[in-house]
Amino acid sequence: MSLWSWVNQPEELKNFQNPLFEANSLVIWPSVAPQSLQLWEGIFLRWNRPSRYLDEAEEEMKRIIDYNRFLQDKVNSMKKQITQTETEGKVDEVDEVDKVDEMDKVDEMDKVDEVDKVDKVDEVDKVDKVDEMDKVDEVDKVDKVDEMDKVDKVDEVDKVDEMDKVDEVDKVDEVDKVDKVDEVDKVDEVDKVDEVDKVDKVKKVDEVDEVDKVDEMDKVDEVDEVQENP
Repeated sequence: MSLWSWVNQPEELKNFQNPLFEANSLVIWPSVAPQSLQLWEGIFLRWNRPSRYLDEAEEEMKRIIDYNRFLQDKVNSMKKQITQTETEGKVDEVDEVDKVDEMDKVDEMDKVDEVDKVDKVDEVDKVDKVDEMDKVDEVDKVDKVDEMDKVDKVDEVDKVDEMDKVDEVDKVDEVDKVDKVDEVDKVDEVDKVDEVDKVDKVKKVDEVDEVDKVDEMDKVDEVDEVQENP
């Protein structure tokens, strides 16, 4: 017969179990430090003590285990109450948040209405300003057109004045040209007269020379006659 068949019996197994053990799904890493090693006196020294102490220790452990279970149940109950309270509080908070959201929405709607009103007033003001600007622009355009007309008129007057000046200058130039032509004509006439005078003088001189020659010839003929007829 196997020893484990006897040890694994429920009434015997509880004598070999650690009442302070708590199941854990994680990996258990025992400490192997020398100061962590302890002798399990209940197993290895159980024959060296009177059974009375063992019974007292077992009763104390059972009492501790029962008290621990009681405390654990109480903790679980308190956790449930806290969870319910938090749930109710969250519901209340959600209701309050909903109310606050509704109030915020109402306030936002009121603000939107006010903004719309302000926007409408701004649009009306903008339209008025635009109308005023248009009027001012039209007045400016009219003033500019008047100024342009004035400038055009002044330019036309200036052009007419310039044309008149040019005409006067042209006339003066023509007069100067005519005067110059007259002067040239006069000079030409004077030159011609001078030439005619010179020709006349030359002719006169030639005539005088011829007369002198004729006189001399006559004198010579007379002398010759005188000589021939003494």
